[in-house]
Order: sequence, then C-alpha cells, then structure tokens
Amino acid sequence: MNDAQQPVIRLTDGIWFKGGPVEWSLPAMKIFEGQWCAVIPDGPDPVVDPASAIAQIFATLSPPIRGVVELLGNDIFRLPYRDLQRLRSRLGYVQGYGGLLSNRTIKENIALPLSVHGNLSIGQESTLINNFLNNFSLSQVGDFQPHEVDGYTRWRACIARAMVLSPKSFILEGIGDWEMDRGRGVAWTRIREYHEQGNVAVIICLSRQNPEFELWFEQHGGLIVKYSRHNSNSIMGSLQD
Repeated sequence: MNDAQQPVIRLTDGIWFKGGPVEWSLPAMKIFEGQWCAVIPDGPDPVVDPASAIAQIFATLSPPIRGVVELLGNDIFRLPYRDLQRLRSRLGYVQGYGGLLSNRTIKENIALPLSVHGNLSIGQESTLINNFLNNFSLSQVGDFQPHEVDGYTRWRACIARAMVLSPKSFILEGIGDWEMDRGRGVAWTRIREYHEQGNVAVIICLSRQNPEFELWFEQHGGLIVKYSRHNSNSIMGSLQD
C-alpha cells in the first residue's frame, strides 16, 4: 500500500464501544480505497448484538466510548454539524433489514439521498433511479411500500439507496441474504461489483462468527478484523497498511 495514500477510514489507536451491557475493543486499523473489511467478534457469540453499535460508529451516527474515528481525513466526531452533513453524503449505510421510511415507496426511498444531497435534473434523477430499480431487481415493487415486501427485498432496497450517491465509504450491518445463495444473488453481486470498482472502502459489521462467510470473504480478497470484549487480555486482529 502506498504510504502517501490517505486511508478512507482510520482508527489511529483503536476504539472502545458498548454493545448492550458489554464493552468491546476494535484495534487500530486503516482501510483504503479498493479494500473491503469484515469486523467480527472474537470468542463466543454475544448475547446482545454489537454489530449495530459498531456500524453506527462508522456511519458517523454514534461516537465510541474512547478513540478517534477518521473518515476521509476528518475526525468525524469533532466536525461541526454542517461539515458532518456534507461528509455523510459521501458514505452509504445499510442498517440491517431496516432503515426504510414506512410512508414512502421503495422507489421514493431509493431517491431520498438524491433529493437531499444530489444535484441532478428531474430527468437525470428519474433515469438513475430506474436504473437502480432494474439493477437490484426491484422494478416490479418500486411502487410498493416497505411493509408490502419481504425482508430480503427491503434489504436490496437499502443497498440500492446506500449506493445511489456512489459513496466513498460503504457500511453494511450484517450480511443480509448471503446465506441464501452464498454471495451469488443480486444483492451480493452488486456489492461485489461496487467494491471491485476500486474507489470505495467497504466495512461489513457482523454480530457473531460465521466460518462459511469468513472463508468466502477471504477468498474474494476480504480482510477480517476481530473485535474483543473490553476486559479481554488481548485485542485480536489488526489491519495496517
């Protein structure tokens, strides 16, 4: 890795965060454009899911207990609100199966980031949204509301919405429908394609170990970092340049 290249995401000294009643440690790490990384708990499966807590930190929504999180060279939790909002337009966040607005259609949900942060004409926006509906096999349900489709369809819609602004940082909470087709379905095909463009850093946050996924992920060039309970004697795993 080129030392002069700025990492998309950097944890200088690691971070500490809370998932339910448990405190966790994630080691120092750097993630550059073209890399994708899965962060996975070390040891027994936790009782309370910690993936949401760590995903929200990377998505700039919640600060860690301790430690500095840098996104595109910015200490995100020290930024003024306006600058943080601008930075958020450069990241995509998929919140498990949720996060879609219940009073908007699938199509309107995907269009939401464009209406807030985009700078396209009505025609350009319409063309882009229709392309995303086609690419994610959502054209037939574009006018449905989230409660009218199943969870896997909602997850695909969340991915499409997170990608619509071509973010530099892409955060996934969980692996969605990976276990249905071992990464060969529409959703994971689009995630792999986006990662392979080489100008985005991808973080996948898991709540428990998944040996099958971990093997598949490493075979596809993924990097795995383990996060540990805060009172562990050692913090396992590291991701350096």
